[in-house]
Amino acid sequence: MHLAIEHASKRYGGGVWGLRDFSLELEPGVLGLLGPNGAGKSTLMTIVATITQPTEGRVLWNGTDTAEEPDALRSVLGYLPQDFGVYPNLNAVEFLEYMAAIKGLSARRARRRVKELLDLVHLGPEVRRRPVGGYSGGMRQRVGIAQALLNDPQLLIVDEPTAGLDPHERVRFRNLLSDLAGERIVILSTHIVTDVEAVATDIALIAKGRLVKHARPETLLQRVEGKAWEVVVPSEELPALKERAIVSSTARRSDGVHARVVAEERPDESAVADEPTLEDAYLYLISSHRENGRG
Repeated sequence: MHLAIEHASKRYGGGVWGLRDFSLELEPGVLGLLGPNGAGKSTLMTIVATITQPTEGRVLWNGTDTAEEPDALRSVLGYLPQDFGVYPNLNAVEFLEYMAAIKGLSARRARRRVKELLDLVHLGPEVRRRPVGGYSGGMRQRVGIAQALLNDPQLLIVDEPTAGLDPHERVRFRNLLSDLAGERIVILSTHIVTDVEAVATDIALIAKGRLVKHARPETLLQRVEGKAWEVVVPSEELPALKERAIVSSTARRSDGVHARVVAEERPDESAVADEPTLEDAYLYLISSHRENGRG
């Protein structure tokens, strides 16, 4: 299976571009689509999911233009949008059987598939017959991923799936995505670096609607080798440090502010070199993209 996004752009009313000349090719595995809020991630996901069409460019699924033949992709697509709605008075079984009917599954197959998926997402018999409207955010997300998997999709898209989840639920969800990867393409769209770091085989950075970088995690880490530092500065000097370097995190302690910094050269006499993280690479590349005036 093969997904190709070729020079896709999307223009909204008023001449606002949500996506500009975006190209990407994907094979089976987990792609982490990583970018700040408003970067164009959801716009891209709705185009790939055939919910909207690009103003320019095209999306090909196994060589077929999805704008001309959307059913070629829709029949093998699973999609969990950022704002996943439910019918609150239905329980999980009723809701999933309803969604299965919409997707064309027979009643017999739907019953078997719904049970398999509720077991997979750890919604046990004690909760699956309760109205979905009373579920926690994490439980609703599990119902959401179950509905996305009803047709055993070859392409699975999840848009900001862990937003609002507690740490335990986020770990559970990431583990589930890892288990689901196998022989399918999974696109995880998020602004949370740790979610991508845990599951992605490839990462695409997006900012201002444009592709910044598409690479393996280890390749991104190589871009910031020798650029990560730990610095201790007085509180009053922190604003100046932020002016001359990328500060990814801070912790206030008795001897001053301990700051993690990404910079080309040692930013301060107290700076100690450290191993780079994926968040360092993300911040460095996004910042460089902005400084170069792109997007």
